[in-house]
Amino acid sequence: MSHLTPLDRADLPQLEPTLQKTEQFLGFLPNDVLTMARMPEATAAFMEFCIAIYTTATLPVPFLHLIGLVSSAAAGCRYCTAHTANKAAEDGVEQAKISAVWEYETNPLFTEPERVALQFANDASQVPTQVTSENFDALREHFDDNEITQLLMVICQFGFWNRWNDNVATTLELTPRKFASEALDSEHWELGKHADKSVT
Repeated sequence: MSHLTPLDRADLPQLEPTLQKTEQFLGFLPNDVLTMARMPEATAAFMEFCIAIYTTATLPVPFLHLIGLVSSAAAGCRYCTAHTANKAAEDGVEQAKISAVWEYETNPLFTEPERVALQFANDASQVPTQVTSENFDALREHFDDNEITQLLMVICQFGFWNRWNDNVATTLELTPRKFASEALDSEHWELGKHADKSVT
């Protein structure tokens, strides 16, 4: 059960433009934004930052969702793992590839550039970081510095989300909960502390 109760949208008129953008981007209004809303100015600024990553990136957005998925899984945040898996599917990544994402090093569904980038996401999401110069050498065989910046922006924004949602134990909404329950195997994902009996 969540340690912070999501605020009521009706009580957040100053955040309504941000809430609308977030809802449009995800397809629903997530509980984490409503728990963060106790600091409305910071919440609005952070959401603008997050949305800008995806709306200005030159790398394919579905690919960036896979980066967020591996990053969140590596950090142990089940809430964000479910969100990124669901969003990847909505943006066109086939379910088989999402389900196999933990096999990115060997599974033929993944290209060599994807493997290198997903390894970077995994290593960069460890605490302390496991990134070395070898990661960057491998990345530069497939990506320029602007693209590497985009990858790291996604990883770093999930560093915030993972910390927030794992500490708050944010209640997972029905849409990503249903997708993760069906698409991700129990070895790599479970609802755990993000459950709420009222969400069915």
